[in-house]
Amino acid sequence: MLHASPENYNIKTRIGPILFDIYLDDSFLSAQAPSRSNRHNHANFELHFIVEGGGLLVMNGEEIRLQPGHYYVIPPGVYHAILTDPAIRLSKYTFRFDYTELNDYDTYFPANEVERLKTALTGIGYFYERDQAGNIRILHDVIHELNTQSLGYYAKLQSCFNQVLVNVIRSTASGTQPPYRIPSRLGDDNRSLIIDAFFDQYRSDLTLEQLAGQLQLSPRQTRRILSKLYGTTFMEKLEDIRIEEAKDRLKHSKDSILMISEKLGFTSQERFCTLFKQKTGETPQSYRKAWKSTEGREGGEGAGVSGESE
Repeated sequence: MLHASPENYNIKTRIGPILFDIYLDDSFLSAQAPSRSNRHNHANFELHFIVEGGGLLVMNGEEIRLQPGHYYVIPPGVYHAILTDPAIRLSKYTFRFDYTELNDYDTYFPANEVERLKTALTGIGYFYERDQAGNIRILHDVIHELNTQSLGYYAKLQSCFNQVLVNVIRSTASGTQPPYRIPSRLGDDNRSLIIDAFFDQYRSDLTLEQLAGQLQLSPRQTRRILSKLYGTTFMEKLEDIRIEEAKDRLKHSKDSILMISEKLGFTSQERFCTLFKQKTGETPQSYRKAWKSTEGREGGEGAGVSGESE
């Protein structure tokens, strides 16, 4: 990825209602951030991930030796300098970030998670540790996405930086267990699971009243739910499921049409044939013949269908 002059990148990503602004420049692409031997500070959090080589981080009168496979975080306003040995190549990924809290809350994002994240973020101080969470590997993926710019690469960048940010925040709040669980399915989401499981028994003599009982609703309310979620009535949904299963059996089994109609819960072969033609425009026998002809299957037109009537 070539540029005529240095370029800065600003990637915005969200974790719940917290918006992170991530800043990096072209030096990130080569992992060759400047050593900055002069003392300086930033208005943002600064993260350094050491890929190879070494050097010294000078801060608050301390000298911390940099090692590959480690990273360090410098909070806003903290003066520091990075000293390198000309004989040792220091390769590191560096980016800065800050964050703000938005007002448009996602109701599915646990409120306790938001509060814990905010508390951890406000408590981040300087720290230096081994990269045990694989952040450097994730940042390699960032380099790949910046260079290839394939479809969806900005979304992939957001995902990568979200992972790194969560890993870093976890390191500052290690040992704490958040008091929440993944949100449960609510309302219509849960009802759709019950309805789907109910219609899996399509071979049985199902009734609207039985479904209403499982949903703990009246038959009238159940009709409304079916219309809202599936755009159909109880009987239409049951018939559609049975016809779809009939198509599969006509294609892949040698069961007679009478046998198929009985297995699928139809009251008679005539009722099955009439409904099948209404739904597909073909009789069961012509549907089976057309399929066998198209697929070039063995057995001829009459295989497995002796004694059938349309």
